[in-house]
Amino acid sequence: LKAIRSAISATMLKETVVERGHFAPDSYPFVLDEKFESLDKTKKVLQSFEKLGLQEELQRIYHKNIRAGKGKSRGRKYKSSKGPLIVVSKNSGLEKAVANIPGIDIIDVKNLNTELLAPGGRPGRLTLWTSAAIGEMEKQGLFK
Repeated sequence: LKAIRSAISATMLKETVVERGHFAPDSYPFVLDEKFESLDKTKKVLQSFEKLGLQEELQRIYHKNIRAGKGKSRGRKYKSSKGPLIVVSKNSGLEKAVANIPGIDIIDVKNLNTELLAPGGRPGRLTLWTSAAIGEMEKQGLFK
């Protein structure tokens, strides 16, 4: 529980997020409206990311590097960057819409874990929270 709380707090600090390699807009952190969870098309999700000021982040996650070493010959030729994490309150059509965007993960607040909040043990992943997800976290008692 302590690890999850510290990983959540690291996602709120813009300096930590930028230090990890993400491109955060000036207004970061921000909470998304509950209507964001009802998006069901990838095109609409990409348009909303651009309105939020995440164009550079989207360009960063579409770039992939060729892996060094023997992993290339073992079916792991490319390495790609982790992008934003979207935390929602319930399963909806947003999961299918985000599935076609590489590097972006979506998680239900009930299944939130430290590996998604701090991949590789490095805290400060760019995280987008919906207002319904924050309300659900308060019900669970994560903010005590």
